[in-house]
Amino acid sequence: MIAASLILVTQLVQGPAAVIETGEDWRGQARAGLEKAVEYLLAQQEEDGAFGHWRFSSSPDDKNWMVPEQHYAFQVACTGISCVTLMDLGDALSPEGERALEKALDNICEKGRRKRIDNWDTDNLWGYVYVLEAVARALAEPEPRFGKERRERLRKLGEDLIVILENYQSPDGGWAYYDDPPYTRRPTWGTSFVTASLLLIYEQCEQVGLAVPDKMQQRGLRALRRTRLPNGAYDYNIAPIQSTRNLLSINQIKGSLCRIQVGNLALRRLGDPGEITNQDIVTGLEQLIRHHKFISLSRGRIYPHEAYYANSGYFFFYGHYYAADVIRQLPWDLREQWWPAICEKILETQEADGSMWDYAFFTYHRIYGTAWSISVLAKALADGENLAIPAKGQPNGGGMLKPEELGKPKTEKVKPEPQKLR
Repeated sequence: MIAASLILVTQLVQGPAAVIETGEDWRGQARAGLEKAVEYLLAQQEEDGAFGHWRFSSSPDDKNWMVPEQHYAFQVACTGISCVTLMDLGDALSPEGERALEKALDNICEKGRRKRIDNWDTDNLWGYVYVLEAVARALAEPEPRFGKERRERLRKLGEDLIVILENYQSPDGGWAYYDDPPYTRRPTWGTSFVTASLLLIYEQCEQVGLAVPDKMQQRGLRALRRTRLPNGAYDYNIAPIQSTRNLLSINQIKGSLCRIQVGNLALRRLGDPGEITNQDIVTGLEQLIRHHKFISLSRGRIYPHEAYYANSGYFFFYGHYYAADVIRQLPWDLREQWWPAICEKILETQEADGSMWDYAFFTYHRIYGTAWSISVLAKALADGENLAIPAKGQPNGGGMLKPEELGKPKTEKVKPEPQKLR
């Protein structure tokens, strides 16, 4: 008892978690990890252009995912995520990668409009979210890149998804992937993180001429604001009035580490001036690194929310993906302190075949885990002292340097590029 108390006191009074020294060769390590991850991802593409498949069950929990439309939704979501990742590589994308990207874009054009699965299950929303992000990113590329016909198909897909997503916005203003009884045509459940992700994607949509109703965005932003707790954490759920439920569990800082990143990013870019300050961002990043063991301990566990503070494995790469864009909101003197730390956490997860994963789930986990890891490493390597902070309305990503420039500081400005608690 005394020993445990001493450990607790030490944890409370110790300083911020140490950030990796920027003098270390973190860029070289990140470049090597990136190359292995890209090689792995490209090798996983299906013949029809999709990424991820329901073959090769890899976990006892997979028995709960047997409805075909669930798999179509997860597959199209993984394909959308992979499209964005390949575009994040910028000029470093190989001709092979470009062909894979075009096939993947054609796949989501054909299969991106998934159906609602069951009264309670709306996992099709994951497909809508990340297909729409891929659409917005692709339409932001120079017009000749994907061709007029493909761009028209992508634009029509984006317009359809925005209409569909309006019908999935809960009365409380947010979006989620399950529903509570009584089941209605418009789902009644919303979560902070899905809402934040969509608000960021809507911002990108409007920059490429895809109209998103202002009322829908304003309601979503108000809902997200309500979930921000006084300690900086974000409530998992959206409600008219946030409750004290789970304040000692998933809504603690240690259970909210990954939601903090996407919530801060959305409020920084879409909220009022000064609503999320540089200090708020740094505090959120510092919390992620200091308490990282709690999200790391959830990685690889078989069942959702069995780790400390109800963390789930599939929070891991989602949170780091948005942490990379949070870093991009800071001035260079702060950014350069955080890239090594985030890259280290990503590279620690890489396996011998180049993949990264957080939650065994058929083959989907290695697709989204590897893809989001590539995006983080790509943005870190592309960043440099002269790279401007993305302004409102500009996509959050950072295009990669040319292959021969990877791992070297930038010398010129470039335009910034653009599961379950139950």
